[in-house]
Amino acid sequence: MSKSDRTKTPLVIRLAFKSPPPETVDAGAEFSFAMSVTWPQGAGAKDATYLVCEGESVIAFGALPSASTDGQIDFKLTAPEEVGRHTLTLEVRSEDEAKGSLAFVITTVPHETSLAAWDIPSPVVRGTKFALKAGAKCTSACALEGKTVEIRDEKGKLMASGALGASLWEGTAALYWTTVTVKAPKKLGLHAWEAGFSGAELKLPHGAATARFSFVVVPEPEHSVRVTVVDKATKAPIKDAQVRLGLYRAITGENGQVRLKVPKGAFPLIVTHARYDMPEARVEVAKDVRVKVAAEAIPEEDPFAMWTA
Repeated sequence: MSKSDRTKTPLVIRLAFKSPPPETVDAGAEFSFAMSVTWPQGAGAKDATYLVCEGESVIAFGALPSASTDGQIDFKLTAPEEVGRHTLTLEVRSEDEAKGSLAFVITTVPHETSLAAWDIPSPVVRGTKFALKAGAKCTSACALEGKTVEIRDEKGKLMASGALGASLWEGTAALYWTTVTVKAPKKLGLHAWEAGFSGAELKLPHGAATARFSFVVVPEPEHSVRVTVVDKATKAPIKDAQVRLGLYRAITGENGQVRLKVPKGAFPLIVTHARYDMPEARVEVAKDVRVKVAAEAIPEEDPFAMWTA
């Protein structure tokens, strides 16, 4: 070897972040960052390669991505699956034997999950079965099909469970959902239960999530109450009026009627509609009852009234 070869200065590629990696990343999820690369004289990007390592373990390698017009090189990597702090080293080499490296740290965390419960019927008759919907999603939009949602009562007792389906809830990007059927308790009154998703069945670590929901348990119905809502002036039936008889609710149809099954007792009757004013009443139920509500139309506001007054 000649003296000139022994004293030859290594070619160093200078690397710098233009957009640094995130400090925290979901375990096993994709993350990205951008670099600027300064090539030494006599070296270039042709046939350059990169390597990302954690200690002796290779995380990723391949041909160096092409730079954009401003010299930025974008990287997309998959984070380690183990939760914790990871020191990674990016190394770039050229065919001219130039090389450069840059170390960085990321912290991988369990995927955050969220859970929702909806379409909860209330009231429900004691001891009867009713259905509700529950859905889960995670921050990395992982596939949750087949994973379990559990329903537990106030004491943590498992009341039912269901597997998330393959389809996503309409209008969402990653909400997997299912319908779960549960049996109402015999104890009357308000109950607050909980839907839970543990994430334990997933390959990648996920955090648990819960969603509380409530419903009212009532006695078995003994009688029916038929409510008819009509326009006081025209006697025409009023469609889409909201009828509340105590805890019981319904919406009138084309004939202006609803039929509610209730136990014996006295119930406040409140009927509402955006275009009508309706009186409140109290209904005593000791047998089947028919109630007619005459509603007064609310006059439409004149948009030009302030100019003609």
